[in-house]
Amino acid sequence: MRFYPTTWRGFGLKSNQWQAWGMEAQQEYSNSIRTYKLRGARITHSQEAAIERHWQRFGVEIGDEAIDLHTLFPDLNHVVLEIGTGMGEATAEMAAADPTIGIVALEIHRPGIGSLLWRIDQAGVENVRIIHDDVMLVLPEKILDGSIDEIRIYFPDPWPKLRHHKRRLLQGEFLNLLAKKLRPGGLLHIATDWQPYADWIAERLDQLPEFSGGVVPRPSNRTFTRFEKQGLDKEHQVTDFHYFKK
Repeated sequence: MRFYPTTWRGFGLKSNQWQAWGMEAQQEYSNSIRTYKLRGARITHSQEAAIERHWQRFGVEIGDEAIDLHTLFPDLNHVVLEIGTGMGEATAEMAAADPTIGIVALEIHRPGIGSLLWRIDQAGVENVRIIHDDVMLVLPEKILDGSIDEIRIYFPDPWPKLRHHKRRLLQGEFLNLLAKKLRPGGLLHIATDWQPYADWIAERLDQLPEFSGGVVPRPSNRTFTRFEKQGLDKEHQVTDFHYFKK
């Protein structure tokens, strides 16, 4: 299978066309419970321009066959999959700080993609590639098992209301899926500023025989994210987890 940057099907669409695509994508995966909140289709001119100029260079199209993310960075030994990058501030900073790792950013929201593209271009970063899709559509069958060195999930939506707990990303089969995609010894790094969600995460991961690990001090290589700063402003406690695949 050829795996190459290309113009993504959603880019270049007008707002109403983009919304129509979003509805189609949601219907395509209608049997799943959505784990993220849909944001509006509004996008700034600079984000649009970044997509037009840089998607061919940094964007990745997923084909019919599962891929090994290492093929995107043939000269690097450590490849990270970051699930949910927001507006890309932390992703761009971490990539610039350590050019020896390759970061594959998996993000569903188009404005965030445009923002990340703008940031990595401004910083002269080369070790980032971007997949624009829903993790629930990509991870199960489009990425090879045992091929990821590290998975980062920073500040996923905690869905604090009890009736919404079914929407939490880090539970059930998804955790089994993460274990399946990591190589032996691979790292799952999670951060959250919602203590009840941290307790939820620890309870579930501690029960999985595929993982060992737990709470760690804030790693120096994790840049402060916008969501983290918002949480700290509200005096939330931030918890980092390092779990390793046995």
